[in-house]
Amino acid sequence: MQPTDHFFDIFFELSNSYRYNVLKMLSEENFNSTAIAKHLSITTQETSRHLSRLVNAGLAYKTQTGEYDLTPYGYIIGHSVSNLLFITHNKSYFSEHSMSETPDRFLSRLNELESCNQIMDVMVVFANIERIIEEAEDYVWRLTNRYNMMSLPELEKATERGVEFKLLQTKQFKFPPDWPGPGVILKDARLNGVFEVRNNPDANIFLAMNEKEVAILAFPLNENSFDYRGFSSKDLKFLGWCTEVFDYYWQTASQVN
Repeated sequence: MQPTDHFFDIFFELSNSYRYNVLKMLSEENFNSTAIAKHLSITTQETSRHLSRLVNAGLAYKTQTGEYDLTPYGYIIGHSVSNLLFITHNKSYFSEHSMSETPDRFLSRLNELESCNQIMDVMVVFANIERIIEEAEDYVWRLTNRYNMMSLPELEKATERGVEFKLLQTKQFKFPPDWPGPGVILKDARLNGVFEVRNNPDANIFLAMNEKEVAILAFPLNENSFDYRGFSSKDLKFLGWCTEVFDYYWQTASQVN
């Protein structure tokens, strides 16, 4: 037997939309065949055929109460396939934006980003960034290849009310031509430990978040520049993924004086 034998079998079984939807239903709770047929708007005979195929593939089994549940193998498969679902659902975005420099530990958990909104209007992106800075109560974290001059007043207000601000300069970071340097307020915030700046040339993600919301998570274009279009969310799994990404790059970053 080749390592890919079962791999191809699974793709064949789940290439049918009804079988995939049954797998998804069973990942949430147990159902009998009648309930599944009603939910999918198909006949009980057709439902039984799909269930038999999932059982024969080792993905599901019939319980003593007559309901169907996923096997441990089926649960893992369903969880893994959801990773692909996020990618294929956002095909147009990932056809132009690259994740080739994103560590494997995060690529394998893209399903955690599924509850999000895609933002393709750059004006909305930067308005969102200003808003989450204004609304922040605990912290604001940024991964950025540029400083946004428009958000400086809100950043100063945030640090004055004690909001922690961590700024991580990423790959190909450049100061804007008219950058005046940090003002008195941000200088004082750095001295007080409220505002910290680090640099990590290995980071190639654009991120702005506070403790409650990710204003934008964006990946570079194929030519390694940013158009600042990406995803936003208040979902806890999405926030957790972004928190770990930020911490991953922050821990290996160098201090900026």
